[in-house]
Amino acid sequence: MELLDVYNENFEKTGKIVPRRTILPENEFVLCTHILIQDMEGRFLVQKRSDTKSTRPGQWDITAGAVDSGEDSRTAAIREAKEEVGLDVPEKDMQFLFRDRIGGAYHEAWYVRMPFTLEDCTMQESEVQDLRLVTAEELLVILEQFPHRSEDYKQEMRNFLHQFCAD
Repeated sequence: MELLDVYNENFEKTGKIVPRRTILPENEFVLCTHILIQDMEGRFLVQKRSDTKSTRPGQWDITAGAVDSGEDSRTAAIREAKEEVGLDVPEKDMQFLFRDRIGGAYHEAWYVRMPFTLEDCTMQESEVQDLRLVTAEELLVILEQFPHRSEDYKQEMRNFLHQFCAD
């Protein structure tokens, strides 16, 4: 059973720990992590969620997941990348992008550029059914199809990805 720390509206831990998927009061939140992984050719890794997932089955997304109790979002991003796509992300190369809050969760986004190929990846079958490397422009199109992300999240991601787009 996954246990998650609960945060207040000021992004402070409350000391409360709950099982994943617990419905929280309006002023309590859990923390999720997202990691945007770029290869040395400038392409971004996206994953197609397994058709057996209870939420957003079969949708393309970036690697993401819940932050376990006692964990920070950077450590969780490294763990999620290893679990879901089999990549060892170098912590020293990670860059924090932004924090967003939507619904009952905070979302912290990270970025890393590292050498890898799709052949280096190992999909966690319960989570991922396909992987692709896409350009920044292609990722922006996928991003617009994220009904589960806030407009602030999308704008932050657009702002970051714009630097990788062809003029």
